[in-house]
Amino acid sequence: MTKYISDIDEVLTTTRTVRKRMDFDRPVEREVIEECLGMAQQASVGSNKEDWKFVVVTDTGQKAKLARLYQQVWDETVAGPLERGEEATVTRLSPTTRGTDEAAARQAKILEGVKYLVDHLEQVPVLIFACSSAPQPRRAIGGSASGYYGSIFPFVWSLQLALRSRGLGSVLATAMAHKAAEIAEVLDLPEGCHPVTMVPVAYTKGLDFRRGARRPLHEIVRWERWSDLD
Repeated sequence: MTKYISDIDEVLTTTRTVRKRMDFDRPVEREVIEECLGMAQQASVGSNKEDWKFVVVTDTGQKAKLARLYQQVWDETVAGPLERGEEATVTRLSPTTRGTDEAAARQAKILEGVKYLVDHLEQVPVLIFACSSAPQPRRAIGGSASGYYGSIFPFVWSLQLALRSRGLGSVLATAMAHKAAEIAEVLDLPEGCHPVTMVPVAYTKGLDFRRGARRPLHEIVRWERWSDLD
């Protein structure tokens, strides 16, 4: 199988969230997905326990059910709250709260891209669901939360990197966890296993992805302690 991108630095710096540049018409080979999943399996594992299960969805009927759930997530967590002017959602997602015109335009573009994926999820060739059978953490921070999320997301990010190196694009669609119970039913997950995120996958239209816009490093990094500004 041809490896499209072999330079690790390019893979690390150009693995972007891909929505509008997904090629819905090009099939994704099962062996490519399985190879990428096998590579991702080498990611760090909390407590040396592989408390994860991955469900790969390609069936049209299954995707239709999941697309309806994704539409509900959009309506309930984004479109509805923004329309009603709910402060928390407006602050987090609305372009109007961004500090510059450039930042506002970038946020508007992101929301447009998310809506595009919501509207076209059924057409995405492959949907991968990362699920965990570990006990769910009771708190968002501390306790078992670090191990719970710190095991499965390294796997998912490694998967996205492997996909990118082979000319495939992906999205980390964590919002689907809002419908965890419904997704578990659609996927027929065993009791005690919960979906953590969805990763839509497709070949990309072109391979030319650039670095994302990020804050300067000096704004987010300190040495020794945060308050040391010397």
